[in-house]
Amino acid sequence: MPTGPEARSSALLSPFAGLRVRVPPVDRGETLCLPYDCLTPELEEKLRRYPFNAIHLEEPKPRVISGHKTWASWKEQGALERDPESYYLVVEQSDGLRRVGVMALANLALALKTKVIWPHEKCYRRFIDRRKVHFKKMHLHLSPIFLVAQDRQARLAQTLESLAAAKDLKPSVLPASVFDGVSRTLYPISDPGMVEEIRQALTPQDGFLVADGHHRFRAALELARDGGLTHSLCYVTSAESGAGLLKKHPPVPGRNNNPVEPPPLREIIAAAQNGKLFPRKTTYFWPKVPCGLVYAEIGDNR
Repeated sequence: MPTGPEARSSALLSPFAGLRVRVPPVDRGETLCLPYDCLTPELEEKLRRYPFNAIHLEEPKPRVISGHKTWASWKEQGALERDPESYYLVVEQSDGLRRVGVMALANLALALKTKVIWPHEKCYRRFIDRRKVHFKKMHLHLSPIFLVAQDRQARLAQTLESLAAAKDLKPSVLPASVFDGVSRTLYPISDPGMVEEIRQALTPQDGFLVADGHHRFRAALELARDGGLTHSLCYVTSAESGAGLLKKHPPVPGRNNNPVEPPPLREIIAAAQNGKLFPRKTTYFWPKVPCGLVYAEIGDNR
């Protein structure tokens, strides 16, 4: 069964060729960072002390082109290792509560055609344009779009739980990160049978909610319409994946706000499916999916 470009052309969410930081004795928990819109000045200052932290790519200084140079430097230093096979990357996250999701590449042409990926928050033009520049300059899939599968039959939830419990896989264990205390275990799934099992579980009969990454998603779709991008990196978990997925949004520093309890998750999904957009920061999905778990170079269609 095909797992390369042929499968990628026909699947909404497909395996990909990944690169990961492999510089001992670097603590992998020190290589991760939150998406740019979750960073505080204090956290940003802390993460910049780590030479192989994803912040140098996600929020490069002084300009985006600096991130492209950093990426080239990491490759020259041998800091990155390309995994030998394309895979789905199953990610288990735990901070007392446990959640399992999977990273994949979303086919943007199919997303535009089928309209089964539903945003639920309003976007700002300047942030969409900023992410478009980032895609164009970096040529890198870096910060995944966080999707929640409606998964009414819990097929995806059951499939991911089964794979995470498999005894013959060789996971990479990441200690608790320096910014959120969440530990993560990564399971690269390249076995053809397991790949097909995940692909079938990701078949979009029910559709997907954009939980986080609305500006990245809009930027990717606009680039796809112009022929400048074909895929975008996503993390997908199930709406049936357990308690704690959706929380009250914490106060945003520097703003006069009084966050309220969000609507129930199923209510948000139904509203988004019907085209309703909520104000920004209405929802807060947890745990966040950090940058730096894996990278994929744009145009690498292995």
